[in-house]
Amino acid sequence: MHRSNRISIFTFLLITLAMVLQSGTMLKAESLREKAGQDYRVVSRKVIAFYYPWYGTADGPGGAGRTQHWGRIDETNKDIQASTHYPIIGAYDSHDPKVIDQHCRWAKQAGIDTLIVSWWGHNSYCNRAMDKILDSCRRHGLTACIYYETVPRPQTAESAANDIVKVLDKYGKHPAHLKVNGKPVVFIYGRTLQELGLTDWLKAIQIINKKYKGGITTIGDQFSYGAARIFDGVHTYNTAGPLQGQKPDAARKWAAETYKSWVQLADQAGKISTITVIPGYGDTKIRKPGLAVERYNTELYRAQWEEAIKADPHWILITSFNEWHEGSEIEPSVEYKHEYLELTGRYARQFKAKKRGVHQQVARKGMSSEEQSKLLKKFENLRIGVLPNADSMAFWWLMDLGVVMDILSWDDVVEGKLTPEKYPVLLYCSGEHYRRTVNKTGDVDDALAGYLKSGGFLAVLPGLPWPFYYDENNKVVSNSGRFGLNIQGGWERPPQDLKLNFVQPQRNLRHLPEQFPFPTSGDLRWRALFAGKDTKHTPLLQLHDGEGKYLGEAAAYAELKDGGRIVYTWFSLLNGPHADGLLYDIFDLVSIKLQK
Repeated sequence: MHRSNRISIFTFLLITLAMVLQSGTMLKAESLREKAGQDYRVVSRKVIAFYYPWYGTADGPGGAGRTQHWGRIDETNKDIQASTHYPIIGAYDSHDPKVIDQHCRWAKQAGIDTLIVSWWGHNSYCNRAMDKILDSCRRHGLTACIYYETVPRPQTAESAANDIVKVLDKYGKHPAHLKVNGKPVVFIYGRTLQELGLTDWLKAIQIINKKYKGGITTIGDQFSYGAARIFDGVHTYNTAGPLQGQKPDAARKWAAETYKSWVQLADQAGKISTITVIPGYGDTKIRKPGLAVERYNTELYRAQWEEAIKADPHWILITSFNEWHEGSEIEPSVEYKHEYLELTGRYARQFKAKKRGVHQQVARKGMSSEEQSKLLKKFENLRIGVLPNADSMAFWWLMDLGVVMDILSWDDVVEGKLTPEKYPVLLYCSGEHYRRTVNKTGDVDDALAGYLKSGGFLAVLPGLPWPFYYDENNKVVSNSGRFGLNIQGGWERPPQDLKLNFVQPQRNLRHLPEQFPFPTSGDLRWRALFAGKDTKHTPLLQLHDGEGKYLGEAAAYAELKDGGRIVYTWFSLLNGPHADGLLYDIFDLVSIKLQK
């Protein structure tokens, strides 16, 4: 990490002292300064594989009289009920020291340095194998760490922190535990990230660093502006979704574009960069209809590896060593023999033989420092309320700017604390979920509608396509329309060969081009916003096809008939190259409208 990066991150973290967490406590200055001082320039290159110790056989030490995770095993026909392929050593027991020893030998031969071990709790089947895995890794010159897969109830920052501290107390000081700058590494899976949200994960990490002597290194499963500031590194577990249906040439093109952006995201925040490669994928034996990504006789794997090496990350991750259920394993199988292990070894040697280059911080497109100061001044006497579980770039961008925000609880929303007088602007930066009911059915809906009717200003800058879509029970309620957001279905992936462009009907967004193309990578689920019947609607950014056909609003401002104002942006714009400029123009517009 370059000196300029350290200064910007330090400034950012001190600014966040102004942020109030959902519990009402301030962020601790000491913890922020410690995090700001981390230096990841000297992180050594590593090849790391996700590893699963959840298999058991009836005659094995883990299975204890029954089969674990394999389902029906047909040794004669080389078929396993819950496995896409058949292990070359047959269905095995993950607690068998001989099996673990063999896996470590293979991993070492393939140039793999570390195993990320799937971990499901202190009483889980996986946990019972962890000591054996660490001991075997030590004998073979490998390291290991856990993949933290779920937060125990009540699923709070405190329960996550206490759970992880207990793990580190047991395993963190083992000589074979992966460490960076002396701090044990824990990978945080996307599920667990969603169970808390980024703001509570920031709080959890602070608690861990306070309770566990020496602190922790966390690698979060999310490539986002916020995640790159909360965690010490960012990653993704599975790339099967975007690779589905792609032949090797198309996969190579996708990888070249995507991997570069992943590394840049980490570099801009001064964090550990990672890239994930998969040999293929196939979960149709365990899920219906399931998902399949063809291996193309190793060509898919080769294309990803070659582009990953070019992108020059700190670490390359392999999904997976032995996730047999999803057919992503490189462990030798009857179908592929040792082919993927040998191929991994060749690429691992190439990757580690190449010294990581100097990665200059890429300038973000957007506003000048003078403009930042002017915009901050416009908000210095305003209080912004933030609805719970904020995780889109907009929230972290405002913190970076220095705007004072209060993170509200759902109790705050329904108990009369949410008023336009106290919070002239209310921010929704969550994904698609919100809590609809606190004391009586729909009382959150009523409170939000009441806030707008009283003249409030709701800024909806979500992290996923459809805000206010799921309630706390994961039930589809699709209540965005009640708050002036007339969103309609679009697509999961853009139609092929359709030229799509964002167009400004008026020059309201002066930091954005008049026209620019729809993204080609990332989450491309399109949900169109259209003008409501009872709104005074100002389109800011529209999506058109190649023939000029209007496909809906990507950003808009509206004044509602019954009172209140809203501003909205399509979620994926906040992950794109124009995000800084867009957010500047959106909040400049908000400040202007508040003066009227």
